[in-house]
Amino acid sequence: MENKLNKQRTNAQNRSLHLYCSQLAEELNEVGITQRVFLQYLEVDNSAESVKSVFRALGKAKYGKESTSKLTTKECTDIYDEINRNSSRLGIHVAWPNRDFDAPEYDV
Repeated sequence: MENKLNKQRTNAQNRSLHLYCSQLAEELNEVGITQRVFLQYLEVDNSAESVKSVFRALGKAKYGKESTSKLTTKECTDIYDEINRNSSRLGIHVAWPNRDFDAPEYDV
């Protein structure tokens, strides 16, 4: 038996999601809260996918490449350096894994 929490959302949930998004957008606009202000206070936990999205966005912004698989080794290193520089300002440094790193290969 499949867990109810792992099923795709229902049609009713889909309609509710779209209605909620529309209503929240209207309320935010009515009081003059732009997306920039709204997102500034939106706190979301990080995930591997969200961090990769940042990596991908930098690749697109800096090099016009839609996919991280299209980045050169130099471009990949440059993007890592920028992300690392910014995370270091928060007191967080994660070294780029090397061949000796004992973990599965990841295609960034």
